[in-house]
Amino acid sequence: MDLNQLASTKMAKSEISMKTLTIASIFSNFDFYQHNYLNILNQSESYYTLVEGAWINAYPFKKQDLYLGDLLQLWFSAKWNVHNSLKILKSSKLLNSSESLYIFQLEGELLLGKNKVLAWSVEHQEIIELQLKNIWAPYVIAQTCERPDNSDDLIKKAAV
Repeated sequence: MDLNQLASTKMAKSEISMKTLTIASIFSNFDFYQHNYLNILNQSESYYTLVEGAWINAYPFKKQDLYLGDLLQLWFSAKWNVHNSLKILKSSKLLNSSESLYIFQLEGELLLGKNKVLAWSVEHQEIIELQLKNIWAPYVIAQTCERPDNSDDLIKKAAV
């Protein structure tokens, strides 16, 4: 069953068929993604849906795209919960410590600490920029996401 069959609203159906989601569109249909979380994780076509601006670029490692399935795993497991486990040094907005922030982009140097993080603020209903004390922990946590086999990747690797 693909996401088009799972979508409960016309809006969710149309955004899934676009093949690249935006963070704002995910949060405008957040209930849909919470309800269909396990189905999305188990289907490679749904899991590997591109999300605009979602990636990790942590020197000295190469840039890595984050897909819808990766983000849902990280968000719903609370492993990327900024207020509980990650120390914020700077923020582009004044934040209420009880409101959720959903990280979707990490950029910086793992060893030197210089970094920029983008997250969706539930409180402000917009993307905000943060600087964390360290991005090592969220980087390592992101590497633990379990991904389904992606037949497109297997075909590309076999052709090389």
